[in-house]
Amino acid sequence: MSIVCRNLVFAAAAAFAVAGLAPRAGAAESDELRAEVAALQKRLDQMEAGQKAQSLPAWVNRISWKSDLRFRNETINLQYAPERNRFRIRARAGLEAKVNDTIRMEFALATTEGADPRASNQTLTGENSRKPVMLDFAYAEWAPTADWKLTAGRMRIPLIRPGQSTFIDVDVNPEGLAASWTHGDFLAVALYNLLEERAAADESTLLAGQFAWRPRLGAGKFSLGAGYSAFQGVRGRSPFHNSATNGNSTTAVIADCVDTVPCLANDYDLLQLFAEWSQPLGGRPLALYADFSHNTSAENGLDTAWTAGISWGKASEPLSWEAGFAWLDIQKDALYAQFLDSDFGSGVTDARGAVLRAGFAPARNWVVNLSWFITESNVEVPVTVAGVGSVRARNSRRLQLDLNFRF
Repeated sequence: MSIVCRNLVFAAAAAFAVAGLAPRAGAAESDELRAEVAALQKRLDQMEAGQKAQSLPAWVNRISWKSDLRFRNETINLQYAPERNRFRIRARAGLEAKVNDTIRMEFALATTEGADPRASNQTLTGENSRKPVMLDFAYAEWAPTADWKLTAGRMRIPLIRPGQSTFIDVDVNPEGLAASWTHGDFLAVALYNLLEERAAADESTLLAGQFAWRPRLGAGKFSLGAGYSAFQGVRGRSPFHNSATNGNSTTAVIADCVDTVPCLANDYDLLQLFAEWSQPLGGRPLALYADFSHNTSAENGLDTAWTAGISWGKASEPLSWEAGFAWLDIQKDALYAQFLDSDFGSGVTDARGAVLRAGFAPARNWVVNLSWFITESNVEVPVTVAGVGSVRARNSRRLQLDLNFRF
């Protein structure tokens, strides 16, 4: 007879005993017997759950599945261009596996549009044509001690992104190696990102490091940090996805270009300073943040980017909500534009403006988000628009309504 069966018989016998003794026993004895039966039932439930877990293959307990779906309606109003309204979806699915006590791995697939490194959206168009799915990330993480983590592969962005800073799009998944160290109130992160592999020794790469001090302030949190990002092998090169420079300065002088023209006219060595403070207010988290970046290698003086913002609340539990506001000012060569948030300022540098966000969770694992981007592009360097001519400070409005589901 199995352990579960023996306990079922024992529990049944105890129940009959209570039923038989209740009329003859005192109230105290009857309550004691009922308590014993309840304890036996709890033990029985635990043993049943344990037996079910033992009956499954060992690898099943080491794997967890993750997936989400976002349905978006987006309206874009760009000055001197027709208004555009579109529906988009983003579907992601993957798994996380615990290889052993110190190693875990994660693998996921996602929809994509042209293998865009800054987004995995897919526009609903093409006469109901099939939509492509590609590798989103695949990496292994080794934590040899409580302080250290080493990551290899195509990974989630390991760098610190204060608040809702859009200097790096949240969908950028760098490929290479990363390390992080935490000890007490201190955190350090390092990233080696291979941007463009070539046969020669002058590959396009990123070597980045950040250090932050994060003391506890009662119920609140504070973070103050600095970082440095050195892009190698990008000046004179064309490391552009889909041939889009995304606003960075280029040159068409063949003698200055190792690759085909146009190519990047500047190097990108970015010095970063950031701070973030959060404190509960009215039972909801209130956060303030600021992020500053300076390209020490820009030769045209258009080398500074900054953002500051505030958020209140967190749309996670049912009927919870959040709201936020941010202002950004990004000069033409302040940031490596291939990483920049693809929604702000049409996804290009030389832009400034505001972002307003709101979110509400109607039910568990369902969040409705609203984002409104009010920006100007080509703030300092004009662009030529067909039929209009040279245009500066071109207005742009982008409104997004998202239905986010996690399962």
